[in-house]
Amino acid sequence: MTDVDADAVAGMVRACAPEWELRGYERAEEGTDFVAVVDCATPDGDRTAVLKATTAGFVRPEIARSEPRLLALVGRETSIPVPEVYGFADDHDEYPAPFYLMAYAPGENYEDDPSALPDAARERVVREAGGNLADLHAVGELPRVGRVGVRDGDLAVLDYDDGPADDFRAHFARGVEETCDALADGTYFPDRADEPDRFADLADPLRAALRERADALREPEPPRYCHWDYRYGNLLVDPDTGETRAVLDWANLTAAEPAYNLAKVESHLFDAQADGPERAADLRALFRESYAAARDGWTFTPAVESRMETYLLKCRAEAMACLPLWLEDATAEEKDERERQHRDAVADAL
Repeated sequence: MTDVDADAVAGMVRACAPEWELRGYERAEEGTDFVAVVDCATPDGDRTAVLKATTAGFVRPEIARSEPRLLALVGRETSIPVPEVYGFADDHDEYPAPFYLMAYAPGENYEDDPSALPDAARERVVREAGGNLADLHAVGELPRVGRVGVRDGDLAVLDYDDGPADDFRAHFARGVEETCDALADGTYFPDRADEPDRFADLADPLRAALRERADALREPEPPRYCHWDYRYGNLLVDPDTGETRAVLDWANLTAAEPAYNLAKVESHLFDAQADGPERAADLRALFRESYAAARDGWTFTPAVESRMETYLLKCRAEAMACLPLWLEDATAEEKDERERQHRDAVADAL
């Protein structure tokens, strides 16, 4: 990770907002890239903002460059709460780029323990997630499937290294192979894994099941913008009411069918193993009712629900492959408990 000192922070702020002067900053502990809350003097008075620079190497620059543009698009075209962007730089000779400066949004992050939210507040988070996803999917159809990034200065659906994916089923099948390969080879983050072969025995059974289900997938919807990392760690929430004050991390958008996005969000926001079957079922019903009510002319048909079951199994495999990163600071006992939950879920699904 690239070091970012005080002079660099001041320079990046000036690059985004030339008339602003840095007074002080505090780096955020969460996240993998450089994120800092900055206090600045501006022509309109003192202001607190957030500076984000891509430094960790997990996101390709052409994808990271999309984030400030997507924040502007979502702020303009939807009612999803997102911070205003004050300025950005795609490249820079002196500072780690891309980087951008956005408004500071109040709220709490419940990545570590969403159960700490009161029941009614958590239900509001889930209900608003359904409405927000419906709002995002209503922005319009996209020409093909893939990661959203920037090409020639504009938002675009990017090619994969081995070419474009014009069919979502091909995109899904490719993801199945990548995820199961990761499980067999030490997860997506073997350098961070204390037990790289923790799920290696499940790689082949999951591959076989997901291949079979991928072959049987019914025709998906045309691709739309999908925020596949819509999780508690990327939400700022009012701790008393559960109001979602900001949805973050817009560098993680995919052009995909909406049902896949819904499955991803369900896998992030509630879980039958962690929450209990009844509580998870209640939250799922709330999420789906909210989405269907907010998206005109759309219903959870049996075909949609069947595809979502397939997508949810792949989401489970992805969570297993990401365990070393997502639970990097967890205790050995917490990791073992999450392993047990994953294994129980896979056993139920297979």
